[in-house]
Amino acid sequence: MKKYYFVGIGGSGMNPLAQIMRQRGNWVGGSDRNYDRGTTAALFEKLRQQGIHLFSQDGSGITPDIDAIVVSTAIEPHNVELQQARTLVIPVIHRSDLLADMFNHAFGIAIGGTSGKTTVTGMVAAILDCAGKDPTVINGGIMKQYATESRIGNAKGGSSGIMIIETDESDGSITKFHPRISVITNIAKDHKEIAELQRLFQIFADHTTDTLILNNDCPVTRSIAGSRVITFGMSASSDITIEPLQISASGIRFAALGATFQLNIPGMHNVYNAAAAIAVAVTLDIPVFAIQQGVAEFRGIQRRLELVSMINGIQVVDDFAHNPDKIAASIKTLKSMGERLTVIYQPHGYGPTRFLLDELAACFSVSLRPSDTLFLLPIFDAGGTADRSISSLDLAQKIRGPQVTCAPERNSVLEQVAACAQTGDVIAVMGARDDTLSSFAQALADTLRARPTR
Repeated sequence: MKKYYFVGIGGSGMNPLAQIMRQRGNWVGGSDRNYDRGTTAALFEKLRQQGIHLFSQDGSGITPDIDAIVVSTAIEPHNVELQQARTLVIPVIHRSDLLADMFNHAFGIAIGGTSGKTTVTGMVAAILDCAGKDPTVINGGIMKQYATESRIGNAKGGSSGIMIIETDESDGSITKFHPRISVITNIAKDHKEIAELQRLFQIFADHTTDTLILNNDCPVTRSIAGSRVITFGMSASSDITIEPLQISASGIRFAALGATFQLNIPGMHNVYNAAAAIAVAVTLDIPVFAIQQGVAEFRGIQRRLELVSMINGIQVVDDFAHNPDKIAASIKTLKSMGERLTVIYQPHGYGPTRFLLDELAACFSVSLRPSDTLFLLPIFDAGGTADRSISSLDLAQKIRGPQVTCAPERNSVLEQVAACAQTGDVIAVMGARDDTLSSFAQALADTLRARPTR
């Protein structure tokens, strides 16, 4: 047994890895700013229930008997716990190196791409479970099929040698993995420019030892080369061709592999995600009936077009979309669910907002109608030494088309939305990195429920 201490253990890339390390018999502890602040208490309670030790992020949890300090890219060099680790000469390793060491010794299936990789990871896991493969799964989002009273749902230990992971291109760590099977869902500007993303994904493809699976309908993804490639898409030249048969607000029936599949989550983008997962299953020679069962039983990912509540014909949705491609795909689906759309968007960081400012403005301008409303919350501040010289107002000034309001804080949005919402409306809370957005979406539903009947 080794002792691992995770600095920022609440992070979406950190806590699933911590859970797997604990399930493998190691001592695991960690700290997090949100734990100190008393936010997202349910997440930390589930970590504690799994035998993970939690400490204040003040250095008190760093002791000489710890074998390794695990950090992510979000942890800054001046962090007090890193200083304590250096004083005690404890090795510091990046989360991606720890994950790569586990993954590269397994039968690895790695899911990458700008958008959809969390959902594809969950879908592949559901299909492999139905086929009796019992994989280990490490994901950046909460897979509903694994969430319990004591399990967060973003990690599952398995009994087989198969490991499925979501990979991250934002910090370049995707190049550390050597998968047997890899998937690239799509490539679009996010975190980095297209040329740099192509370079990273080509290295990822070169490291793939068996099969590379590509979205044939994404021109940039098609530029990635591999020795053994399987493509998916709606175009006839795809190796696995998908054809939508029946689309509804609750799911989509589609054809592939000469069979019919029922997907019980909304959005055409999720048909592409399902096609990627089907391609993985085909590569593993999983029978079609097991693939059909896995796709049908997949319950979705938390905060991906998740219906929070329906109040008098008004739908409140919680959604993770934060880059232009994800936002456009979500809005397309949301518009099909009701008559009028209100989006409450929280930009997920100063750097990303500055980098994607023009693309975000164009996305909202094109995707939203004049009858739709967009509320922009203040940019999410994760702390640290970020350049805070940009604000949501800079984004608002570039948007044309929908009604746009910059809100100084969340309570004012609750009041304005509650005052105007009417039957047939869809109201979506949208943004990433901030787990309190889900609580805000629930508060919005509660506010609508409490208002006088009209």
